[in-house]
Amino acid sequence: MTAAEERRERTCGTIRMGLLPCLAAGVGLAAVVYALVAETKAFRATIGEWAARDLAARTELATEALAEPLATGDFRRIRLFGDECRAAGVRLTVLSIPGGMIFDTLTPACGDHGRRPEVAEARRNGMGIAFRKSETTGEDSLYCARAVDRGFVRLAIPQARVFAPVERTRTTILLAGLVGACGILLLFLFMDRLLARNRALARERDIQARKLAELHRAEEFRRQFVSDVTHEIKTPLTGILAAVDLLQEGERDARQDAEERRTLLDMIRKESSRLNNLVGDVLSLAQIEQSPAETPHEFAPAALDDIVREAAGRMKPRADAAGIALKIEANAPMQCVCDAQLVGQAIENLVENAVRYSGSNEVSISLHGEGDRAVIAVEDHGVGIPPEHRDHIFERFYRVDKARSREQGGTGLGLAIVKHIAMLHGGEAALSDVAGGGCRFTISMPLEQKQTSKGKE
Repeated sequence: MTAAEERRERTCGTIRMGLLPCLAAGVGLAAVVYALVAETKAFRATIGEWAARDLAARTELATEALAEPLATGDFRRIRLFGDECRAAGVRLTVLSIPGGMIFDTLTPACGDHGRRPEVAEARRNGMGIAFRKSETTGEDSLYCARAVDRGFVRLAIPQARVFAPVERTRTTILLAGLVGACGILLLFLFMDRLLARNRALARERDIQARKLAELHRAEEFRRQFVSDVTHEIKTPLTGILAAVDLLQEGERDARQDAEERRTLLDMIRKESSRLNNLVGDVLSLAQIEQSPAETPHEFAPAALDDIVREAAGRMKPRADAAGIALKIEANAPMQCVCDAQLVGQAIENLVENAVRYSGSNEVSISLHGEGDRAVIAVEDHGVGIPPEHRDHIFERFYRVDKARSREQGGTGLGLAIVKHIAMLHGGEAALSDVAGGGCRFTISMPLEQKQTSKGKE
């Protein structure tokens, strides 16, 4: 996953995690509102029934208490009973048989109430109950009227008082829902922060694990590399020391002739040259693998066809000495931003590898384009490389035929250097078969961008 894709995925995850708590809180609040509406509606009906029964019982008691005062016309007792009702928050109204107001705890005794629903029902059935808006006070109230010998006794309670428990319950449920929704939101936000922290810690652990694995691989590679270099250096040194010992013995032994000394000196020269080549390749590979900050490479627009022809020209004497024809096909001009010296070194290594080990009579070097990439190919028609060796051919110190490689003076680093030069230029090195036998080594690199070419022009 690229950095841009990772940032996009992280942003989408943040949005999702931000919407999730809001959605959950909204669903929870909607559920609370639904429960509030459904349950309080039933609760309100129940409270209304209870209040109606309670007011009916109170009205019956009031009728019994006022029956005698109404019969005797004792208005003092009626007023005292009305004061008690007022103190209890209940409105008392005494009406005549036609419906005229005899006494009322809230307003002066006046007006005709005979057509009020509860009074009309009490006239028919002896008792009437109604929830309605008072025409006198304008307040919604619960009324209950009972018929007596000389008129009607009516009690009224404001609906706000009747349904106060419902309103308190509704407010409590609503507040509980809001608190629950806020709690859910805070919980999800907390979980989001916690998960984000866990993800960050997991990423950090992954980074640390990768760094540790890289350190282990680097340490393993260092040990293996030191072991390989030591082994490679020890072989020529052993030959040199053996030849020197023989020369020293020859100085004490007059029987050693000049021919033997020349043979020993040739051995020393050959092994010294091999040792020098090995040190040079090791240093070259180390320099290529260093970061640009440590060893800046000279990248600049260059003509690849010129680099190929110059590298082939430097390798022609070596090919001629081995009796191998060097064929060059690099006539198409191609521009590439590269380190010309390193690219030339990679080409020389491939040609030298073909000259040393291929057993071919001809080695060809070609340059062609494939889309936005340039491909440099070195091809031979020799013995080829067995399939079991192909996956390791670009590894350091790897040899297909170790005895023959040492005999030819190879260091085992040439193809590894080629691979790292290709990687340094954003390309790759590859091996493929040739029809009829042989090998085809290629180096592919991205071509110079158009704006670079214009800048150079």
